[in-house]
Amino acid sequence: MPRNLGIVGTGLIGASIGLRARGAGYRVIGWDADAAHLATALQRGALDVAASDLDSLLGEAETVVLATPVPATIDLLKRLTGRPPRASLVLDVASVKVSVAQAGAGLAAFVPTHPIAGSESSGPETARAGLFAGRVWTLDPTAAPQAVARALAFILEMGARPVPVASEAHDKILALTSHLPQILAVVLGSHAAESMNDDDVLALCGTGIRSMLRLGGSSWPMWSGILQANAMALAQEVRTLSAILSGVADALDAGHAEALEPRFAAAAAAIGRLNENAATPGHVDTESSPPAP
Repeated sequence: MPRNLGIVGTGLIGASIGLRARGAGYRVIGWDADAAHLATALQRGALDVAASDLDSLLGEAETVVLATPVPATIDLLKRLTGRPPRASLVLDVASVKVSVAQAGAGLAAFVPTHPIAGSESSGPETARAGLFAGRVWTLDPTAAPQAVARALAFILEMGARPVPVASEAHDKILALTSHLPQILAVVLGSHAAESMNDDDVLALCGTGIRSMLRLGGSSWPMWSGILQANAMALAQEVRTLSAILSGVADALDAGHAEALEPRFAAAAAAIGRLNENAATPGHVDTESSPPAP
């Protein structure tokens, strides 16, 4: 008999999980507060059936994936903690973990997880079954052991690379590796927007600024909850980078552009490490902090 998987939230991540899961033999039930998203996910084949309401999904699903924005995920976990579903595994896919883990602490079947496979695109129309292939998917190893074992098996079925990392360490690392790049793209984009009415400026926008601004197209409703939940760690990263940029400006003002050479070398080395990590599974040390930028 097909295993019943319930997906709450049928955007890019939720619908991609649905596509992959159906290929792996799951019967996928979906529900979304956005009726258009739900209809598109069903039409694209990410779901076997669209649930009429959340309760009907929870009544059938043996595994439940919460693929909603952070505030909605927290509200759902609080609801499920008070009235646990029949599912033996509940997991989320949010980009922040501490606040989510706290909300689901009373739910024995819950494991905080995060597939590192997002995009500036959103919605079920952008979903694909291979989105998670070879990508890191974190899970909090401090959750209940039986639930962690089930989450590990599910992540492997999605084709991803499971990486255990505690929620606190996850959020500190993601402030640097995900949330800071998002802020940089948005701030640079909003700064450049002031000049985009000038045709000459537009004509001279090449691949450099286009690649830097890619993340600027991300959805505010998705990111607003992330930024609020990880505000302190992200603010520290912003302040650190701000101080570095101020030092760069001082060096340029003084005619010492050569002072930037070590940073060019360090950036090239970082890119090399990223390329190596893409070829071989990486490792997250949950006992230490990430290096300073």
